[in-house]
Amino acid sequence: MTRPATIFWFLLALALFSTAAAAVDLEPNADGGRNPEARWRRGQIPIVFSTSLLKTGSSIRPDSDVQGAIRRSLETWEAAVDIEFQVSWSDKTAISPTGGSGDGISLVTIAPIAENLLVFSGEASEIAARTRVFYNRRGEISEADIVLNPYQQFSTDGAIGTFDLESTLVHEIGHLLGLDHSPLAGATMNEFQGKNGIFNLANFSPRTLSLDDLTRIRSLYPSSADDCCGSVDGRIAPASGRGGKSLSVWLEEPETGRIVVAARTAADGGFSIRGLTAGTYSVYLQDPAGGGQKLDDIQISRGKTTVYSKKTVSVARNYDVRFAGLIGQLSRVAVPLNGGRTYQLFLGGKNLRPEELTVGTTSPFIGVSKPSPARLDYGREMTVLTVEISAAAEIPLGEYTIYVENRDGTLDFLPGALTVEKFSNPWSITSFE
Repeated sequence: MTRPATIFWFLLALALFSTAAAAVDLEPNADGGRNPEARWRRGQIPIVFSTSLLKTGSSIRPDSDVQGAIRRSLETWEAAVDIEFQVSWSDKTAISPTGGSGDGISLVTIAPIAENLLVFSGEASEIAARTRVFYNRRGEISEADIVLNPYQQFSTDGAIGTFDLESTLVHEIGHLLGLDHSPLAGATMNEFQGKNGIFNLANFSPRTLSLDDLTRIRSLYPSSADDCCGSVDGRIAPASGRGGKSLSVWLEEPETGRIVVAARTAADGGFSIRGLTAGTYSVYLQDPAGGGQKLDDIQISRGKTTVYSKKTVSVARNYDVRFAGLIGQLSRVAVPLNGGRTYQLFLGGKNLRPEELTVGTTSPFIGVSKPSPARLDYGREMTVLTVEISAAAEIPLGEYTIYVENRDGTLDFLPGALTVEKFSNPWSITSFE
C-alpha cells in the first residue's frame, strides 16, 4: 500500500494530494499476523494480471504504456535478486477475500467491483493501491493480491494529478515479495507516494530502487553465495532504561553520506539489518521526541553478524523539521536533485528560527547556505526556512540526509529527504556542470 503525500502550496490552500489515514501495510490472513521475514519459498513466482488493466474506460489514462509499465516493474525486482516472475493474463477481476487461505492466484487488478472497492472504503479511498498477502502454515507467502485503486487515476507519461503506474506497481510488487514499508523518504518502499505534479515534476523516482530497497530485498532473497553479505543485530536503549518508543535507525556510507538502509527499532530498542555489503557504515538515530544523533561507525564483514549496542540520552528541544520541498511546496516525499546544480530548498516545521539554526547534510558532496525565512505565508502552525543547496557534479545517485542544528547542539534529521536522480529536475537556480 502507498499513501499519497501531504503537500502545502502557497497558492493552493486545499491539499492537492491529501494524506489518508493510517492503514495496515499488508493485510494478514485468517491465521493472524504478518511475518515480517516472510518470503516466497521458491524463486519462481506466479503472478496473474487481470485484463481489467487493459480495458478502455478504466482508471488508467488512454494511451498509457500499461504492458511496458508492467514488464519494467517486474524486471526491476528480477534484476535485484534471483527471482523470476511467471506472468499470465486472466479475465478474473476480484482479489481473494480476507479471512481465508485465498484461492492460490496472485492477481493484479483494477476492476471497480465490490470486492475490490471494499479495501478503499473511507479515507483509504485516497491511497494508490493495496496488497493483500496470504501465508501457508510454514509462514511462507502463498498468495499476494494487488488491487489498484479504481477511484484514482494512473498514467505512464507523468500527467499531473495522476499516480505513476510503474512507480505504483514497483512498490506493490515489493509488498508481494514480502517487504514492509521503509522509514526512508526516498525509498521506493516508503509509505508515501506523491502524485505527478508535486514540485511540478513527474514522480518517476520510485521506479528506481534505492540502496535501502536493494539491501532489504537481498535480506529476504539472499544470493546463493552464503558469504555475500553481512548483518547487524543492534539495540538502542535510552540511558534511563525505559524503552517503548520506535526510533528510526539508518546506515550511511562514511565517504559519501549516501544512505544504504534504514530500519525502525522494536519496543525494546532492538533492530536487525541483513543483506549488507562488507565495509564500514556510519550509524544515525532519529528520536521523534528527542531529536537526532550520529552514533558510531561499525564494521560489517561477509558472512558475519556484527552485534551493536548503544545507550543514548534524549535531549529536549523546542523545534522540529517535518517537511522539505521546492518552488514553495512542502511534502513528505523526497526532493529530487541533479548533480552539478543548485536549488532553493524549503524546510517546514515548528519554531524554525533562522537566527538560531544552521542547516546541513551528512554528505561532503552537498553544500548548504545559511537559512533565511521563507517569504510566503504557510499559516500560524508552520514556520518555513529556505536555503540554497548545491549537489556536486560527481555526487553518486541515491538518498541523502538533511538536518537542522540548533546553536545548543541539538539536531533534527530528515533522512532520505534528498534524492539524487537521473531524471531531470529543471528547477535549479544555477548549474555548474
